[in-house]
Amino acid sequence: MDEIDEKLLNMIKGNARMTYQEMGNALGMTRMAAKKRVKKLEDAGIIRGYNTTIYREDEVTMMIDITTTPESFEKVLEYVSTRTAFVRQIFRTTKENHIHIVAASTDISDLKYLLKMIQKSCGEEIEHFSCHAVTEIIKDVYGGVRYDKEQRKIRTNQKDI
Repeated sequence: MDEIDEKLLNMIKGNARMTYQEMGNALGMTRMAAKKRVKKLEDAGIIRGYNTTIYREDEVTMMIDITTTPESFEKVLEYVSTRTAFVRQIFRTTKENHIHIVAASTDISDLKYLLKMIQKSCGEEIEHFSCHAVTEIIKDVYGGVRYDKEQRKIRTNQKDI
């Protein structure tokens, strides 16, 4: 990956719907040259896909943290990976036997049910289990939310009133 690829990635990170012509113009190259670079980045697995992020005011997002027993990590990971459509992302972290899950639904009872089922099915294998609902998205580069210090002050002050 070179400097042009980096510039290209930064451009589409902010607007994945940008045309090859727009990319080429911004980078000083032809539309086809921009397209070939994007294809090369896709083939290399650097660009993994293009998503549409839909904002729903009534949606609840929950962060779930699970630490398993050493011998049960794969079993719990398999369970949370295959059981529900509400799970959006699953991460393995540097903490030993730790799984971080992001789940979302427009109905909080769906998420409560998910938590109950994880605890019921994997309780013996779990050393630590915690969850927290998201109350505010401050920055989300994938969902088009940028951190704005001034707007943050305004929102925070409005909540305090």
